[in-house]
Amino acid sequence: MGRVKTECEKQFLKNNKKNFFMTILALILCTVMNIAMAFMLQYFIEAVEYESSEILSKGFSIGNAYLIIYAAFSFLKRNYKNAYMRKALSQFKDYIFKRMLDKSISQFGNGTSAKFISAFSNDLTSIETNYLAGTINLILTMMLFIGAAIAALYLQWILALPILAVSLVCILFSLKYGERLVAKEKQTSEENMDFVAQVKDLLNGFIVIKSFKAEKEVLQIFRQKNKKLEATKQGRRVTSDTVSIYSDISSIVVNIMIFGLGFYFAYKGRMSIGMVIAFIQLGNYILSPIRNLAPLISNRKAAIKLIERLSDEIEKTEEKPEGIVLADFKKDIVFRNLNFAYAEDKTVLENINLRFEKGKSYAIVGGSGSGKSTLLKLLLGYNTDYEGDLLIDGIPIKEINLESLYDHISIIQQDVFLFDSSIKDNITMFRSFDETKVANAIEQAGLSTLIEEKGEDYSCGEGGMNLSGGEKQRVSIARCLVRETPILLMDEATAALDNNIAQMVENKILSIDNLTRIIVTHRLNEAIMRKYDTIFVMNRGTVIEQGSFDELMNKQGYFYSLYSVSQAE
Repeated sequence: MGRVKTECEKQFLKNNKKNFFMTILALILCTVMNIAMAFMLQYFIEAVEYESSEILSKGFSIGNAYLIIYAAFSFLKRNYKNAYMRKALSQFKDYIFKRMLDKSISQFGNGTSAKFISAFSNDLTSIETNYLAGTINLILTMMLFIGAAIAALYLQWILALPILAVSLVCILFSLKYGERLVAKEKQTSEENMDFVAQVKDLLNGFIVIKSFKAEKEVLQIFRQKNKKLEATKQGRRVTSDTVSIYSDISSIVVNIMIFGLGFYFAYKGRMSIGMVIAFIQLGNYILSPIRNLAPLISNRKAAIKLIERLSDEIEKTEEKPEGIVLADFKKDIVFRNLNFAYAEDKTVLENINLRFEKGKSYAIVGGSGSGKSTLLKLLLGYNTDYEGDLLIDGIPIKEINLESLYDHISIIQQDVFLFDSSIKDNITMFRSFDETKVANAIEQAGLSTLIEEKGEDYSCGEGGMNLSGGEKQRVSIARCLVRETPILLMDEATAALDNNIAQMVENKILSIDNLTRIIVTHRLNEAIMRKYDTIFVMNRGTVIEQGSFDELMNKQGYFYSLYSVSQAE
């Protein structure tokens, strides 16, 4: 029973069958021409052997025709094979990336990005070489073997039978050993994925490494992982080379048989020299599977394992249903008796009871690690394994379709990611928005001066390297404002801005009508704090105080202490 192909694997032939089958047809035609070369050699040698100038002259005419036909078939194969490869790889990568984008934020965590980076680099190269091109080479090799076997039997079956028998034994032996290569290839891919994940982590922490002068220690960590990867790759190369050595030895055995028996039969007068030369030419195609079949099949199987592993990762789906579509935000957001922990022994939020009413402004303040940012992550559906309730208009967020949830919520974070594209593209995220909305977002985010100086088409550079930290943050603020969602979350979004710009941005955001604002901040500016309807004060995962600025100051509690320290600084 045949192996069931994964959806990933099916992308190679989707709307691409014509190119594939035309490639196979071209391979068949080229195989016929390759086999015909043996008979042409026989024709020429026998012309000399029998001293026939007429046959030799006719042979040149046939040779010229052969050359033209072979060139035509080769160009046919080139065109359709490369068209097949281009479309197959393009559709395969498109499918992977689309399914990757279909994942939820929570699904994409836990090291998944490293797996996809590895898939788009090391694994994809192996899939292209060993699966796509390898399948075509495998078919060609088998066609040449079958064609050469038939031709050899036709020329001299007494010589052909022992050669084919020995060849088949050598092929089976080579294939048996080649199975080890599949396991080695899989192990190498896994090690490479771990290596990519570690390099990604180390590069992301480059500033921390330099500031703590930990280069020596980090280099040692890198060397250990690098050494392990290269040792695994060495094992794969040794196995591959061993398969090749066995194949070469088998080829030598068959070659000796062809030369020995062939010239013996010629000496006995049972074969012409031309037939022996034709046999030697056919022998190249009979030997080809001995040299190439095991590596081709083993590498193809290894590539299939990579495709299946990638498919398993891509096709993973959350067990939760599609969920309720949130058509509109009408009333409030409620946290009720909510408890959350990243691990059993690490409680982050405890007994949270909060209510955010539509159209009002809320500040969340507190020390580092008090759980402020975690509250916002739960609102975005990053995690759903909490106790208690988190409701929007009375509907549990766990039951809401996340796509519809994101139609109503935008978030501005402290860490900003910008694409290597224009300022406008980074604001609109490559989507089409009304120009008035874009202009309003630019003005509200404090980007007007930057746009006047550099223009909307100014390139932000890789990771926003052409902009300052404050400019990048303002682009991210404009990115959220242009969507005009009814709920806006801000997580220390003004931390990279100077005081004047930060106050200007917060004032503009707080003045937008019909917008529910939930803002995590460490800036305790009195004028800004007075504009919030309610300030929630957190400490060690719990809400310990709440009220207006004046109410909290009059209590002279934890908020009063935070505010007093901020003013002293």
